[in-house]
Amino acid sequence: MIRSIFFAAVSITLLFSSPVFGISITFPPESGPYTGDYVLIQEPGRYTLENNVTHTYPVGVIITSSSVILDGQGYQVRPAKTGDPSVGIWVTLLDSQGKPVTGVRIQNLTVHDEVTGIYLEGADSSEFPWGRDRSKDYAVSDATFSDRDIKCSGVTITGSRIGIASRGLKTPAIWQSEIKGNEKGISISDGAPDIRDLVVTENTNAGIHLERTSGGVITGCRIEGNQGPGILLDHAKGIQIWNNIFDNYVNIRNAASEGALLYQIPSNQTNIIKGQKTGGNLWAQGGVPVYSSHMIADADHDGFGDMPYIESGLIDQYPLIPAGSGFIPVEIPEPEPIQTVMTPVPVSTPFTIITGIHAVITGDSIPTEMKAGMSYPVTITLLNDGSDNWLDMHGVGIRAVGDAATWGPEWLPVPSGINSKQFYTFNFELKAPTSPGTYELSYQAVRGGQGVSVTFGRPHKKVVTVQ
Repeated sequence: MIRSIFFAAVSITLLFSSPVFGISITFPPESGPYTGDYVLIQEPGRYTLENNVTHTYPVGVIITSSSVILDGQGYQVRPAKTGDPSVGIWVTLLDSQGKPVTGVRIQNLTVHDEVTGIYLEGADSSEFPWGRDRSKDYAVSDATFSDRDIKCSGVTITGSRIGIASRGLKTPAIWQSEIKGNEKGISISDGAPDIRDLVVTENTNAGIHLERTSGGVITGCRIEGNQGPGILLDHAKGIQIWNNIFDNYVNIRNAASEGALLYQIPSNQTNIIKGQKTGGNLWAQGGVPVYSSHMIADADHDGFGDMPYIESGLIDQYPLIPAGSGFIPVEIPEPEPIQTVMTPVPVSTPFTIITGIHAVITGDSIPTEMKAGMSYPVTITLLNDGSDNWLDMHGVGIRAVGDAATWGPEWLPVPSGINSKQFYTFNFELKAPTSPGTYELSYQAVRGGQGVSVTFGRPHKKVVTVQ
């Protein structure tokens, strides 16, 4: 039984239907042996489930109207027989007047054992036996670009082939829900997804699959224990992924996608692990935090790793680290200034080699005190911690930033042939300014070749007192 409280009136109507009577649209399937009980919502209003819905029709709840709130009150939707193509809740693309369905809220319910738990229809629903491809119908395809406001919150979906599927929705919103133990957790094609505060866990395929999406955000989520990648980016563009907890053997798989951002500029807001600042994500693999396995330190105790974490070629510049949990590096005495190339033990060396071209500054011999106007021979050591050897075309080197560029060379290029796991030490001269004071010198490992510009990690800084 479902209770309908219409916005326009105070009347209460009970609606539980078998065949569809008196409506001007035909919901798929149009033909075939598809009979049985289902719930049809074809007028605006607030609807509450008063008991569980077990459906013999392929779809349990059909929403064909705008301005609908479906509050499950904790009840569940499931098929009477598993194994057949089934959908728990289907939100149609168009209403009976041919207008896009918008303003729909689905909340506080559980969906079990469906082929698709919740299906937000687009122009092409041919993935179902009764579906059809209407993408060549201009009126239908235009509707997919309209601002259809549809949100799912407080839902739990388990045991389904796909937990939630969104097709052609401009901004699908999924908040504060649990998507657990499905084959694929969430599948979104097109649009800019708004995914917040979810638990996506123990799905046998991808936890979240984004295909041809553009923009959007994934934040505040626990994405753990999925057998496939936690997030699969499939020709996706510009998604922001920050303030999440990841613990999958493959946390992110990047398939021909670009522009993903794994962090935001740090701000003074409590993060997902109760730290004082938001920034990037907490990363683990198979239950082992990467700040431990990759020996990532947090020397300044700001809650962010002192070196970036890279997953599938994407860089998290501010990986989250719980207070007091960062790897503690071994302190190495500063070497005396020398002129010859040397290979010192790095202050903090990654436990594993990063895929591709990468570099990290591991130490320097810059004195902490200098006399005004005097010159000093110094060194900075760079480590090739990537998997590829550096060639001239990669343009790897160190760029002096700010005051450092006025004390000595602005650009320090590495020579050709620095192999993976190999160090290179730059020998150069710094001249202290004539004005006494305390200065902060900053150097940045960068790549500037092959038409790309890449900054590796955070700047390497040294405070110098000039007397």
